[in-house]
Amino acid sequence: MDSTAERLTKFGLSETEAQTYLAVLESGTATVADVGAATDISTGYVYDLVESLAERGLLVVDDHRTPTQVRAIDPEAAIEAMTEELNDIESDLAERYTDTERDYPAIELVRARQTLYQRLEALIEGAEEEIFMMVPAPVAERLTEPLTRARERGVFIALLLGGDDIEAIEHASDAASVVRTWNYPVESLVVVDNVAAVTSDSSLLRGEHRENDYGLVLEQSPKTGGAIASQWFNFWAAGEEIASVEPPVLPAERLSFRHAVFVVSKYADRDLEVTAHLYPGQDAESITGPVVEVKQGLLEPVSYDFPVQNTLTLAVDGEEVTVGGPGAFVEDYSAKALTVREREN
Repeated sequence: MDSTAERLTKFGLSETEAQTYLAVLESGTATVADVGAATDISTGYVYDLVESLAERGLLVVDDHRTPTQVRAIDPEAAIEAMTEELNDIESDLAERYTDTERDYPAIELVRARQTLYQRLEALIEGAEEEIFMMVPAPVAERLTEPLTRARERGVFIALLLGGDDIEAIEHASDAASVVRTWNYPVESLVVVDNVAAVTSDSSLLRGEHRENDYGLVLEQSPKTGGAIASQWFNFWAAGEEIASVEPPVLPAERLSFRHAVFVVSKYADRDLEVTAHLYPGQDAESITGPVVEVKQGLLEPVSYDFPVQNTLTLAVDGEEVTVGGPGAFVEDYSAKALTVREREN
């Protein structure tokens, strides 16, 4: 079958309809007998096919002339008619479609540079709370636009930039909440909202990849995302802070846990109160109290006991309790969001 005819069948035409339409298209105007001879289809069957194509808006049948003449519609108008039909189908399908989030991990092995950048951009555009990224500075520079949009919608972004490309570091730094640099080459680790992660040979993203280099993209995988985040914090501790943005104006409502730790650390000279909105299964939905102590490694000066530690100590009902983020296991409580405000005198 002709390749064009085969493509037409993907839009709902039968093989014989496609052959008939192309035969008329090539002749401009033809009799039914001419079409039958050109396609080796019986004249009686050609009548049926022509009527079907006329109903689709692809042909015009002039049966006032003898013998009956068949004329092709201009291809642009024909495609427009087919597009309208597809749009109608799309509307019908959209009314029936129920959107559901994937509830199982998705794992993708990526070997193409452009594809990996597309996956990273999609994850960044979909971020709601936080992005932790360790990449060579030129890679982050290429992702500056989606990172900037994410930060502007309130996403907390921590960048660890590898290498000594000063210009790339300066450009990328404008897109993040806090930035550190490390002069050594780095592999790429990216964690988004603690449920999606990318790990890759950085040579792949730089366009210098070897045959066996690849990137691994994981979605809906909190355990893996948490493990990669822990690895990221170990590298983060080795970097040197070069930039950080001003915190949001207080009160700051329902921040992601580590974003809130960043805000509390920025306002270290103020008397702050925090409401921790807790994950289900604990002895309260939320707790509120003044900040007693912060253990963190996001900003200088760091105050952690170990690199991955981000802990707030609050005074609640006369007792000091510790609060951690998703997956907290050494703290008293695990919070999914925090509200930070200044205490009233």
